[in-house]
Amino acid sequence: MINVGVLWDFEVEWDRDKPFDMAANETYEYFSSLAEEEDINLVVAKYSWLEDGVLKKAWEFDNGWKQVEDVELDAVHDKFKTDEETLKLKNEINDSIGLINQPELEVLCKDKLETYQRFSEHVPGTRKASESNIEEMITEYGKIVLKPRRAYGAEGIYIIEEGDDLPEIENSEYIVQRFVDSSGGIDGLVDGSHDLRGIVVNRELLGAYIRYNEHSEISNVSEGGTKKALTIEEFPEDAKEIIRDVSDELEYSPAIFSVDFFYDEKGDPWIVELNGKPGLNFFGDKEVKKQVTPIMKELLNCYKELAD
Repeated sequence: MINVGVLWDFEVEWDRDKPFDMAANETYEYFSSLAEEEDINLVVAKYSWLEDGVLKKAWEFDNGWKQVEDVELDAVHDKFKTDEETLKLKNEINDSIGLINQPELEVLCKDKLETYQRFSEHVPGTRKASESNIEEMITEYGKIVLKPRRAYGAEGIYIIEEGDDLPEIENSEYIVQRFVDSSGGIDGLVDGSHDLRGIVVNRELLGAYIRYNEHSEISNVSEGGTKKALTIEEFPEDAKEIIRDVSDELEYSPAIFSVDFFYDEKGDPWIVELNGKPGLNFFGDKEVKKQVTPIMKELLNCYKELAD
């Protein structure tokens, strides 16, 4: 039996009946049942509980959640934060046990400026945030976006037009990017502002969904957006081609990441960001669960590859 640790940050706690205080409990109950069929023991834990390749404590699902101790790991799935402190730990885990994703891929996915530098053909014009860069890009494009350079989700995003007051931000932590007007939707899929996500495991597109918001230019579910699962067949072919380009460039294996897209007013796709920690939660939705299952099954193959 292979022991695989899925390591989290604040999401997992010890002093309650289940590891998560959110929908992830149901997700990892199901994921654990799939893992058991492949002789994989899946445990979830806080990354700080790991010492010298052994989880001093962890959660395991076996006809109910139970707490276990001293689990020696054969592979690790990284779901915890990335900063200077944890990056050192991630490299140690990668060298001693085996980690998905490799730290270099996680750093790239988290850094929107580096993503632009690697894939400038597919990413809207992007620069470091500075007063001069912001002014120049507003003059050139009329509308720009200020985003945290290293963060996921919609928090801290500002859409700025000429004449607007600039928010107080720490420039070194932000990028300025050409605004992509996605209000025209995607032909045959969605009307209005949106983003389209493709989830890639071991260089294969295995999952997809679209998020949209009728009341905002930001479509994240946390901002009131709606999430709808897509089949791979429904996923637009031009976005698939970009994902193939990205996958060919990122030769990491095993690996999981997502590519998020906006479609502009001309109907052309642009990469919004890469994400090295795409969520697997299906929130009780049978259709989403059906779409997530192939991703989980391929992740189990990733864990076996790491353990070997």
